[in-house]
Amino acid sequence: MKSKKSLFFAIIATGSILWASVANAQNSKPTQKNSKETSSQIADFVFKNGAIYTIDSRNPKAEAIAITGKKISYVGNNAGVQAFIGNKTKVTDLHGQMLLPGFIESHIHPTLALFTKGADLQYDNINDLLINLKKWGDEHPNDKVIQGFGWRYFLFPTTGPTKAKLDSLFPDRPVMLIAIDVHSAWVNSKALEIAGINAKSPDPAPGLSYFQRDPKTGEPTGWIVETMAEQELLAKLAPPTIEVVNDATAGQLYKFSAAGITAAFDAGIATIPTESGFEAYQQLEKEHKLPLRIVGCYYWNNPAITDPVSKLILLHKKFNSELVQINTLKIMYDGGESQHTAVMFKPYADQPDSYGDFQLNPKLVAAAVLKAQANGLNTHAHSYGDSTTLTYLNNIEQAKKAYPNSPSRHTAAHAIFLTDKEITRLVKLNVTMQTSAQWFTPDPTLELMMKIVGKDVASTEYARLNSVLKAGGRLALGTDWPASGWVATYRPLDAIQVALTRTILPQYGKQQVMPVLPPENERITLDQALKAYTLDAAYVLGLENKIGSLKVGKAADIIVLEKDLYKIAASEISTTNVKLTMMNGKITYQAQ
Repeated sequence: MKSKKSLFFAIIATGSILWASVANAQNSKPTQKNSKETSSQIADFVFKNGAIYTIDSRNPKAEAIAITGKKISYVGNNAGVQAFIGNKTKVTDLHGQMLLPGFIESHIHPTLALFTKGADLQYDNINDLLINLKKWGDEHPNDKVIQGFGWRYFLFPTTGPTKAKLDSLFPDRPVMLIAIDVHSAWVNSKALEIAGINAKSPDPAPGLSYFQRDPKTGEPTGWIVETMAEQELLAKLAPPTIEVVNDATAGQLYKFSAAGITAAFDAGIATIPTESGFEAYQQLEKEHKLPLRIVGCYYWNNPAITDPVSKLILLHKKFNSELVQINTLKIMYDGGESQHTAVMFKPYADQPDSYGDFQLNPKLVAAAVLKAQANGLNTHAHSYGDSTTLTYLNNIEQAKKAYPNSPSRHTAAHAIFLTDKEITRLVKLNVTMQTSAQWFTPDPTLELMMKIVGKDVASTEYARLNSVLKAGGRLALGTDWPASGWVATYRPLDAIQVALTRTILPQYGKQQVMPVLPPENERITLDQALKAYTLDAAYVLGLENKIGSLKVGKAADIIVLEKDLYKIAASEISTTNVKLTMMNGKITYQAQ
């Protein structure tokens, strides 16, 4: 029987073979080609004849690049790179292919790979979903819990799904299905019975994270709202062991690398202790099997914890290695509009007496942001609603007045609904807008969103990427995988295409002519999208001086694409293949 350690790393073995194949080129000392060469000048890798886009405003384009050890040693033309080629240099002729800094994920959840297991529920009608769920359940008769991921909110009333349909399919087996945004679950009666959840069960956070109830009987309907309630149910149905979570995470990291990701902000470990998850990341680093840099956070979503920064300080001291760091307080300030848990200025159109409510007390958040600022640590707030973002900005303004020389960075994550007031304050306070561009398509979720928040809010406040950039703000992109509104993807090229087009990706859409999500003037340019996925995302991680652009002395985190994105239609970006990914001077993915 394999040990736990071998099981943990087995899933990433395929990616590790690629590393071994180039180990000699990276670790052996270069030999001199002639008397003019020196060992410090000779590169391990040279890429030439390429369409190289550096994301460096002083030197935006190049033909060739040299990599020596972990660093970039040359960026320039084909003639100049010749001096870096020795007998053991691996030289790649790009033949015009595009070379970029590696993509940097500014908000993603690698450890939630566990939540995507089971049946794929990403369907636009309930009959297809139920047919495929039944098929999956029948094909896995020995699974103690039938699991699935990706059901879409517009399939149900705004009061959420109910257990009846699942009971008819599986009366005797527990079912737990995670929503497309990971912020709620749909379960059957057997799951509620096993978990001991009934009319008398207390909600984890009443009004914020709860078990939806029948208004007459008080019995749970089968809709589990927000992560605290989800975790309570999961702990009783299918407790996520550290080994299972870490194995799923390790496999997902290799997929990220194949998509061109070389660094990521882990925006929260919710299923196991943060310390356990990051010990696994560091173990991969020690084994030279970590395919991307990880910057993480202390995930604060529990109102009972009143001093999260003290916990963050301890984690920051423990996890501060070359590739694995924790430097950020992730604040789960509100929820989302589908659950009516985003905090809005105007009442919800379908619930006129509700404005949403904060998951964490704003006074506690203000104190935490102040303490983070005092200690030079970053904050990253899930601020979905317009009112939440403004409240977070107020917290930051107070902290900056108290500690104006602090190096702390602050990020408004998602920022789905913004008025001009929040945009002006984002820019003034140097707060980054972090969001997921691939969500902003005219898919069926749009109609539901308009019903919930109202057409006036949806048409004036939703997805204002270009408005933030025009005002002089900083934009960082990240997919927030596995969370989504319609299609879950971790591929940066998917998000970049939607940022440019605001249309449904062709691989998911059925229409011949794709409508554009209004307003059309919120589309951004390729220059802006690439910077948002490289240099400005690096800023969120606190690594812009090390990665995010191609400059001599910076870390050798690069990707090669099969096509030059500037020479193809925007509608072709998402179907362009990643040919090679390199992180820290090591090839972590190479297409066969």
